[in-house]
Amino acid sequence: MSLCKDCIIKSKAVEALDPEQLNILQENCAEITFHPGEKIIKQGLLSSHIAYLKSGLAKICKKGVKDIDQILKIVQPGTYVGLQTILFEKIHQFSVVALDECDVCFIDNQSFKKLINSNARFAYELIVYLCKDELAYFNRFVNVHQKQINGRMAETILYFADEITKSRDFIMPLSRNDIAAMVCSTRESVARAIKDLAEIGTIEVSGKHFKILNYDLLKTISNKG
Repeated sequence: MSLCKDCIIKSKAVEALDPEQLNILQENCAEITFHPGEKIIKQGLLSSHIAYLKSGLAKICKKGVKDIDQILKIVQPGTYVGLQTILFEKIHQFSVVALDECDVCFIDNQSFKKLINSNARFAYELIVYLCKDELAYFNRFVNVHQKQINGRMAETILYFADEITKSRDFIMPLSRNDIAAMVCSTRESVARAIKDLAEIGTIEVSGKHFKILNYDLLKTISNKG
């Protein structure tokens, strides 16, 4: 594990800490590697640490009344998971599952709270992070419930191209079942939507390999829903 002060993917909040506070963080932090499919955080368990994703991709999911996992979001390096629990609940309200190999730093809850109480800028940057995250979730919630399946699928493909892989030719990290859980639909509807988008020439798909052929048209379908 590298020293916190030397970490090349420090959050803006951690950048606000002074050397003494960085030492506190270092002394109460442990780095663990997770393989695809392993749970980084498990819903229903007692929360004892904040998790910070240093590398890899993970999905945040929550079981509903039918005991089915709903994917709430995809998290990338530089993301805190578990902040809501440390500030409000004692039990994890969701699970976090590695999509590929992930390096995760776990920070003791009590030490993290001490840093929040002792450094106003650290606390401010965390609040900014939570506000941005919540607004992004609001937008996604509205789109999922107001767009038709082809619009939702177009938006999801663009999201992975623009935000996750930064490429219009990429490997989708989610299975068809996971995509369905993310867009609030069924596997069959997702498969039909992907086929429809391919037939009109917006994308080319082979298994998990997606290639955007007509970005502007895909964007139009996403925007019109």
